[in-house]
Amino acid sequence: MSDSAGAANRHHVEDPLEQLKLLSGSDDEIAAYLDSIEVSSPREREMLTEISRTAPLANVEKFPVAHRNLVEALESLARHGFRGTRAGARLGPLKTPVRFAIELVARYVVVSYIRNLATGLRNLYVLREAQAVPMSQTRIELRRARMDAERMVDALKQRPLGIPTFLIGGALIPLVASIGRATGLLSDFRFAGAIAVAGVIISLLVSWFILRGTAMASRRIRLATQGPVSSLWSTIGYCGNPPRDQSRKFVIVAIVLTLGSWIIVPLFLAIAFAT
Repeated sequence: MSDSAGAANRHHVEDPLEQLKLLSGSDDEIAAYLDSIEVSSPREREMLTEISRTAPLANVEKFPVAHRNLVEALESLARHGFRGTRAGARLGPLKTPVRFAIELVARYVVVSYIRNLATGLRNLYVLREAQAVPMSQTRIELRRARMDAERMVDALKQRPLGIPTFLIGGALIPLVASIGRATGLLSDFRFAGAIAVAGVIISLLVSWFILRGTAMASRRIRLATQGPVSSLWSTIGYCGNPPRDQSRKFVIVAIVLTLGSWIIVPLFLAIAFAT
């Protein structure tokens, strides 16, 4: 009788969100209900499935340890994530500036990742704390974690170095072309060719620095945080995917610079011939 009464109560629930909460714990029943109300978008199904959860934390017992493990990993990553590259070992005196440029890129990727992750955790903890029952163990643990995340965000307010300004040099190429054409300097084939070759060399060097720095940063981010982040996200539950680093963005920039460098020479030479 109790099962029949429970089923009857479920049918009397008109609010879809309340119905989802009643079905919480049964993925098959949730999927069937979402099909019945014609929710076919993957994003919408994921959203409603997340709303169906009945607790702010999936595993309150393991959450404190997972939180502390991630904080430890971020501390070590902040200290070692962008230092100690072996690039340029055979370049003699040029080894120092080469390693400095690579570590500059790696520092931006690492510090940006740590800052984004800490900010994301703080915001997530704030929302989950507000959902927890007052004075419950879940709320106590979330409050502690939220305060930790707030302190982490404050500690990371320093600038990660403006690597994007380091890449602005690529935007100067059209400016140089315009100035050269306005002043008539590009009418000299030799001058135009020299500028073109210099542009290619600079673009290739910048793209190489970006690729090496990004590769080092991405590898160390994975080594330090992949396990702790996965464990923490599983103990929180229903919170999507953790923030990602900017390695893909930087790789795209490096590829664009590399491909663009092969356009610079024909461009400058074409301008020189045209004038």
